[in-house]
Formats: sequence, structure tokens, C-alpha cells
Amino acid sequence: MAKNCLKGILLFCLTILVFCEDPYEANPFYVDPTTVKKENAKWTMKLKNHHDVSQNKANPEILSAAVTFECLDERVMRFKMIDATTDRWEVKLANPNPGKGYIPAPIAEMGLKYSDDPFGFEIIDPTSQELVVSTLKPTNSSLKFYDKYLEFGEWFSSQKMYGLGERVTKEFQLCAGRDWCVYTTFNKDEVSPVDDGSPPGGKQDYGHQPFYMIQLQSKKFIGVLFLNSNDQDTVLVKNAITKGLNVYHKPIGGIFDVYYFYPGTAEVVMQKYHSLIGRPYVAPFWSLGFHQCRYGWENLKVVQNVVANFEQADIPLEVVWADIDYMKEYADFTIDPIRYGGLGDFVKELHKKTMRWVPIIDAGLKYDKDDPYYQKGEKNGAFIKSAWTRQTLIGKVWPGLAVFPDWMTPYATTLWQEGLDDLHTQAEFDGIWIDMNEVSNFCDGECRNITRFDEDHHLRKSSTRMLEVGEFGSDPHDPHEFDNLPYYPGGKDPSHKTLSMTGYHRATNDYEDKFYKEYNLHSIWPLEEAKATHNYFVEKVKERPFLLTRASFPGSGLYTSKWLGDNFATWEFLRYSIVGLYSFQMYGIPLVGADICGFIFDTTEELCARWMQVGSFYPFSRNHNDIHSKPQEPYIWEKVATASRNAIRQKYSILRYYYTKLFEVSLYGGSLVRPMFFEFPKDEKVYEKTEFTFMIGPALLVAPVLHQGLLYAYPYCPNENWYDAYSGAILYEYDPEAREGRQLTLSAGFDYVNVLLRGGNIIPFQDALGAKVRRTELLKFIPMEIIVALDHNGNAKGSLIVDEGDSVDPIGKKEYRHITLAYTGASKLLNVELLNDYPKTYNFEKFTKLSFWGADGLAAVSKACLLYTSPSPRDATLSRMPSSA
Repeated sequence: MAKNCLKGILLFCLTILVFCEDPYEANPFYVDPTTVKKENAKWTMKLKNHHDVSQNKANPEILSAAVTFECLDERVMRFKMIDATTDRWEVKLANPNPGKGYIPAPIAEMGLKYSDDPFGFEIIDPTSQELVVSTLKPTNSSLKFYDKYLEFGEWFSSQKMYGLGERVTKEFQLCAGRDWCVYTTFNKDEVSPVDDGSPPGGKQDYGHQPFYMIQLQSKKFIGVLFLNSNDQDTVLVKNAITKGLNVYHKPIGGIFDVYYFYPGTAEVVMQKYHSLIGRPYVAPFWSLGFHQCRYGWENLKVVQNVVANFEQADIPLEVVWADIDYMKEYADFTIDPIRYGGLGDFVKELHKKTMRWVPIIDAGLKYDKDDPYYQKGEKNGAFIKSAWTRQTLIGKVWPGLAVFPDWMTPYATTLWQEGLDDLHTQAEFDGIWIDMNEVSNFCDGECRNITRFDEDHHLRKSSTRMLEVGEFGSDPHDPHEFDNLPYYPGGKDPSHKTLSMTGYHRATNDYEDKFYKEYNLHSIWPLEEAKATHNYFVEKVKERPFLLTRASFPGSGLYTSKWLGDNFATWEFLRYSIVGLYSFQMYGIPLVGADICGFIFDTTEELCARWMQVGSFYPFSRNHNDIHSKPQEPYIWEKVATASRNAIRQKYSILRYYYTKLFEVSLYGGSLVRPMFFEFPKDEKVYEKTEFTFMIGPALLVAPVLHQGLLYAYPYCPNENWYDAYSGAILYEYDPEAREGRQLTLSAGFDYVNVLLRGGNIIPFQDALGAKVRRTELLKFIPMEIIVALDHNGNAKGSLIVDEGDSVDPIGKKEYRHITLAYTGASKLLNVELLNDYPKTYNFEKFTKLSFWGADGLAAVSKACLLYTSPSPRDATLSRMPSSA
């Protein structure tokens, strides 16, 4: 009774508040009809605000806004809303050719309609009549525009949402099992908190990826990019009645800039998105091999022993990595002469064995009067500045006090590349690992009460007094500007564990000399660092770049690959890693992986063995752990060694397929790794435990063991032919009477990973297990088989891309060979089409076997040469009865 009375009082009070509140609180904007202009692919208009005067001086409301709707492509609509009177920070896409391949369409035919008062809009796909998005729903009419707080409400017809990174999640679907969730997006050095969406948020980690996809009732997907680099929350609220989803974006700066990608398959939506932000760079072929690292290799002798132990244990090893141990006092671009003396010669020995070496470089340069990079950078204004002192902002990372490049000034890139050049002269690295680049800072904001150096590098004490408001006079860099924000995403100060939001950058180039605030640029820092580092390889070393980053932003995939950051040696984090793979395919960074066996805590033999089996099939496969944990190189335990040597070679056997699909993502966009429901969206069974298996392209299903103590894998196979990818044995045969597929029970020891080949696909195969391949370079010299795995209609298709593997810009220079293959059961013809030719690939391989699977048993054609030595390219048609020997 008491509870019911209390509920009644609360409802009464809420009712009074609703009637008494500002009727324009949720959305005060309306269209000025005299400003509406409708062109073919673009509509523009001005919005007025029912609040004639801003009542908040500390956080003034925007009273006049300009809106643009632009149809960039027949499947892409852009909504942009800016302050009509004052310039504000807005993100520029990193892609030099955004939307390459887009075909603009008349906006009047694209299902857009808007309301005048309050302003809102909705988009309906004219092809399928499906709702893309609505801001017109009364429960979601939210549009607020203040200087330091923006809010934008959307309504979608489905609650299945994916993406919005970066974060560690148990399930791929966001807000699964909850009625409402809060997700914070902002680059932060957080050690992989598991984000279940519980309020107040704040459990994001390294990257800022404001892209997401929603699966509609039709099983098609739509995509949304909320392009804003400021700290922000996204609130998801499920509507139990409509079964829809309200999404509220709440950034604390910038503008509204939203891209909507119309319904299509997951792959098509991702391809459209990647065309906008920039398709991924082509990574070197060797980067798909196996990598080993450890923070805690205290000297070069330890590293030499690691390499020798790999060789003795017959475990393939492609790349040796160096964490910060190799540096002198943890300073960038240095090598410790005592502990790592002779490193350059060691790297040369690795190269003789066709192995590679990749060192780490951190974001912060050592603050030291004797450090040459600090000296040159300080002299040329290359570092981010402090609003408190109007001098270089000083933080703290591994070398102690540190300063941070200001990528807005060109000399920062010059300084960075000079440092890389100096390091390369000492030891010829093959790639660079850029870490701590959120930017991470061991002081919140900046370090104060420290010893500084004056212009003559004499020591002096910094003033302990903080400058007061007004002391800068007309200087725009007020150190108190963000002291009391109206809203704190995630309930945290944005400067927590990173640089001060009042720090400032200065753009000095041919077209501007302007200051920019860290408040706006923070999440873009790793993108600019990756660009400067990538270009060093292209312009200075003249080699194909290989980069690995921790932090990211839309467009980072143009320049770098990605690992999922510091994780834990637990079975849970083994499983979480697969969600991370899925997410970064969406964000346009396909070469991704987690620290195999876990970075933090001591792993176990069983966990490490299973993780090596899973991780060997990551696109980026690296074992890496922390100095405070026990060593976990795979040769330490026999069970792990067995699992490793076999799993790595299983991957190497299909590495041509991996590389082909990775290359095609660079050509067209899309994903290398994907959940099964991306391929089989209408099979309801594939949505169950979708994180327990993963597909490589459309053809291969990896079915690992992800739980302690299990000796079987239980993959679900949709109703199609499925083969063991290595033996050709048919594991599931299409059943014309079945309405769904079947879950299999497969033996899963430590010497073999179950990988299934889906009928209807053609893949290249090299027997790296039988040849005991240790380096990817050797794949150039062993036979290649083309496997034609027939579907239930007797058809199959596939492709193959072969190039030099390490040439610079193979796509731009068209230095690759690309063929497609299609077999039709009705005609008994295998058609081979040459899409692009490059003569230098001719010496690499010839097909020695053409195998058909699923046609009354296994049949093969020996010495069928489909890669021609003739310099004159031509198509080939190969006729073969699949049932004959």
C-alpha cells in the first residue's frame, strides 16, 4: 500500500513538471521557410530558435543554425547542422577522396522528409520502403545545441545495434539484455574495462569510433556515422511497445554531422562506409604471419634465445617485436647501448632468415635538455602548448616527463620522421608499433610544480601559481575554460589520464595560422601520428608500410593496423577478443588481433594452448605479455608448442586466401572477419552464441574451443554443404527437406583447429603443414592447389590476388594480379577471368592441382596451369566433368 502511494505521488509530481517545463526544452528549433533551397542532390535551410536569448552565459545556446541535407550517393545521405553565425570545430575526413565511387542521386527521390516546427526529419528507403531513421517521433524529438553540450535524438525500428567503439564487450550486440545503456566514446588509456552499457558509462577504451550498424526486421543493415571528435555519450533506450530503439548522442562540442547508409547487406553497408572514410591500406604479406613479443625481455641475449627456442621447437616465427625494453631510459628513437648493444646486427641476421623486426614508439618524447628531439622540437614549436603557462605542455609517460608532437604544425612531422630515420640507421626495422597514443598521460591534464628549462636550457622552477581568468587579456587560451562543464560524458573529467583539454595546437601552413584546442582535437591525435609514420615508410624508406596502433579514429585504416590493447589472461578475454575482431572490420581496420594468451596476469598451459589456436587465425597474430607476468612464449609448454606449430601452419596453408580477402577489402571495403549472421542473416540459429565461431571472408568458418576443459567444438552449420577445409571430408551435407542447419560435434584436440569450408566457394590452398613452413616467404616456392568446393547446386566461385607482397602502393600502381574463378555445375565449366595483370607475379606460383569437392567424392585435375607465363594476359575457360578422375 505504501509503495503504491509513493508511486502515485511521484507520478503526480512528474505530471506537474511536464506541464510546467519549457515546451521547447527538448527541441527549440524551427525552419525559416524563406531560407529553404532545394537543389538536385542538396537541400539547405536555416533554423531559428524559439529561445530568442540564451539564458546561459557559461554555456550559451546556439540561436541560429544552418542545415544541409546532401545525397552523396544513391545509398548515402548526409545531415549536417552548424552554427549559422559563428565558426565551430568540425572534423575533416582523413580520406583525400571521400566517397570515391559514390553516385549522387536526386535527393527528392531518396525518401527524405522534414517537419518545420519543431524541426525534424525522417528517411525511408525508396527501394524497400524501410525506415532508415526518424527524428520526428514525439518520444525522440531531441535537438539541443549549446556551446559545450549538444544532443541529437534518433529513432530506429530495430534494437539490434553493433559498433560504436572502442570498448570491450561480452556480446557483439550492444545493450543486449538491458532496457537502456550509456556508452562513452573518447580516446582513453583504460585497461580494457568490460562495458555492459551500465550508467553512467565511462568504460570505453583506446579508440574513438562513432560508427554503428543496425539490423532491421528485414535482416538488412543500415549504417550511421556520427562524425564528431569530442568527448560524448550515446544513450540507447529500448521501446518495449514499438520494439524500436531511441538513440541520443550527447557530445560536448563540435557540430552535428551524420551520415546515413541505406539498407543493404552488412558487407555493402561497410563498403559504402569505407569508401567515405578511406579504404584500408594494403599491409605486407608477411604481416599475416606469426609475431612474438614480450614486455620484459631485459636484454638482447634474451631475445636471441627466444628466436633460437622457436627454431628448436619448430614453431613458425615471422616477426620479432621490441617493447620499450630496447630503449635507453624509455626515450623514443634510442637504443640502450648496454642491454641492447648489437641490436642492429641482430636485425640483419633476422633479415637473412627472412624474418622481420618491429619496435615500439611511444607518443611522448622525453623532456630533457640534452635530448636532441626535445631541443629541435622546442626550438621549432613542434609540441602541444599549455594554456596555463603558454609554454610546451608537459605530461608524464614511460621516460618520465614528456612532451607531445603537435601534428597541426608541419615541423612535428619533420621531427618525427627524423627520429624514425635515426632509429632506422641504428636498426633497420620493418614496421613501427605506435603506442600510448590516446594520448596517454600519467598526470591528469598536465604535470605541474616541475623543473622546466628556459630558452638556454638552464634549470628553473615552474611557478606553482595558476594563472587567473583574464590574465591572458585577449589571448583565447583560457586555462579555466573547461573547469565546470555542463555535462561530463561517462561521469569523468575529459582530461583524466590524458592531456589537458585546454592544451592548444597551432596550425601553421600555406592556408592558415590558427589555434586549435585539445578539447576538439584529442581523439584525432592517433590518426595524425599514423599518417606521419605511414608516410615515412612510403617517402623515406620506399617500402610498403606496416604500422600497429592502439588508438584510432575514423580513417585510421588508411594508414595502420590495430591490436586490441592490454587484455587479461582469462577465458573471458579469449572470448571477448572475437567481438573486437568483428568491430574493427566495421571501422575499416581489418588487420586486427588481441594479445594472444593474455597480456596481464599469468596464463595457464591450457588457456595459452587454446588461445594460440584461436589467435593463429586472427588476421594479426601476436603473442605478447607483461613484465609482471610469467613468460608465455609458446615453446615453454609442450601442449602449447604442439597447438602453436600446427595452428600457425594451418593458417599458412590458407594464407593466400587471407591475403586475397584482405587485399579485396583494400580495393572495395568490407570485412575480412565476420560473424555468421553477416553471411546468413535469415537463419535465426546463427544469432545464438555468435561470438563462439567466426568466418574468414565468405568461405571459411573457424570453430575453436573457447571454454576450459572442453575437447569438442560445436559449430552451427547453416543448411549448405560444409567441408573440412584441410581434408575435404564433408562434415554437413545440404538437406533439401530441412528448414535450418545443424549444430555439429567435432573432436577438438590440441593438435588441430576445426576450420570448415563452405560449399559454393573456391579457395587457394598450400600445404604448409606437410611442408613444415616456418616463414611466409617459403610460400612462394611450394605448390598451390585450387579447391572448388561445390554447393548443393553444384556451383562455386572465388578469387585470387597475387602481388610482390611488399611493394609500395600496389593498388595505385596496379602492381598485382587479380583473377576470379566461377564453376557452374550445369555447364561443367570453370571460367577464369583476369581483372588485373602484373607480370612480376608470374614467377611466384603455378597451380599444380585443381580439386573438386562435393561431386560424388573428390576429383582432381593435375598440372592445370591458370597463371600464365606469357606476358600477354588472356581469360581462360577450363572444361572439366567434376565427377571424373
